[in-house]
Amino acid sequence: MPASSSLLRWSTEMLPERARLSTFREEFARLNLALDVIDHSGGRPRIDVTYLPLGAVGVCSIVTTPVEFIRHKHHLKDSRDQFGLNIIEAQPVQFANAGQEHVYDTGSACLVDRGRPLRVFGPRGGSVKFVIVQAAALKSLVAQPEDLSGRPVRPGPALRLLDRYLRSLASFKEPPSSKLASTVGVHLLDLVAATLGPTAEAANIVTERGVKAAKLQAILAEVARRFSDPNFDLNNVAGALGMSRRYVQKLLEGTGKSFTEHLAGCRLERAFAMLTDPHHLHLAIIDIAFAVGFGDVSHFNRSFRRRFGETPSGVRAASILRQQSVQAATR
Repeated sequence: MPASSSLLRWSTEMLPERARLSTFREEFARLNLALDVIDHSGGRPRIDVTYLPLGAVGVCSIVTTPVEFIRHKHHLKDSRDQFGLNIIEAQPVQFANAGQEHVYDTGSACLVDRGRPLRVFGPRGGSVKFVIVQAAALKSLVAQPEDLSGRPVRPGPALRLLDRYLRSLASFKEPPSSKLASTVGVHLLDLVAATLGPTAEAANIVTERGVKAAKLQAILAEVARRFSDPNFDLNNVAGALGMSRRYVQKLLEGTGKSFTEHLAGCRLERAFAMLTDPHHLHLAIIDIAFAVGFGDVSHFNRSFRRRFGETPSGVRAASILRQQSVQAATR
């Protein structure tokens, strides 16, 4: 895969229909993935690939119609010393690697040694996301990961954390800075190690670095997802993520804000967005307050003014004036 700080996308849909698969195979799959591609779609293949480089780690997703990817021995001269931890997002997918062959259902995972022959077959199509890590980096945290290649990864809290963390990357509205990308890459390496089972020497490093960051990310994501529920509280977060109240509070202390402050922040930001959106002009301010999770409009008004230095009605009025000015200027 080429190095870049931005999300890279490839698709058969970008290519002329007449030579779609052959071009994708020759100009992308063999050059970038060191793989051959065999179509099983009946002549209507579609393959969509995204790749996000994050320091020394890469995150890739592939969504396909029925297709087969094969890495033969002759491809290995172009292959790198890497491992890939694959998570199946949709459809059963068959992996054959390192003398092992298994069919994986949605939500399951496996480790692949990218330096050995590989066969991946989705008879009904499929969707797979995976984390690519350098072999040397993984071996510094996990004893003999090559012995785990081709085998199902044991499900558990670490795999769920990794899955959540990968999903959180979709929230990037622009390419991460090189510093942030490197930090996220380290977190992902730690989460892969935690999923596979770190050595005794690496366990504390993995827990205090990547796993801790992923747990904090999961807490913030849960708050962002459920803030509009007026009954949502610290107990809900702890219960949903299998953590104690105190541990949730301890992780949030590192952000400089309490749970209550994070919750109020999400509610107020959403209220501000609604007050400045013409599509919500039909809603009274009290309706917006209740919609974002506040149970008391007076408390909402005070909190809003402290946060933005203006009342909700003042923000709405200023937004309407700006919109009217823009409309007048374009007439």
